[in-house]
Amino acid sequence: EQLSSLGVLVCDMEPETITASDSSILENLKLCPALTGTQQDALNAVLLRGDTTYGDPSSWDLQTLQNLGPLVLALNQTTLSLVAEAARDAFGRSIAAAY
Repeated sequence: EQLSSLGVLVCDMEPETITASDSSILENLKLCPALTGTQQDALNAVLLRGDTTYGDPSSWDLQTLQNLGPLVLALNQTTLSLVAEAARDAFGRSIAAAY
């Protein structure tokens, strides 16, 4: 409940706070125009736990990647390597088709 009232204030959170927060913090992080490298690391740590609404990265499909919205730009190689190649390829094609 407190996270929803924070809005974009989460953009200034320390990485340790991000990883210690409820996974619903991801929805607030979508509002951030940019994340620092350490915030991106924290974001990936939260996603790698697999207890988010997105589930484990190994179960992600095209729709999941699209639902991540701008957070997809912060995914690191470790997280992306768990996503099925077919989902990554489909996501790439969907971006190319949009432009």
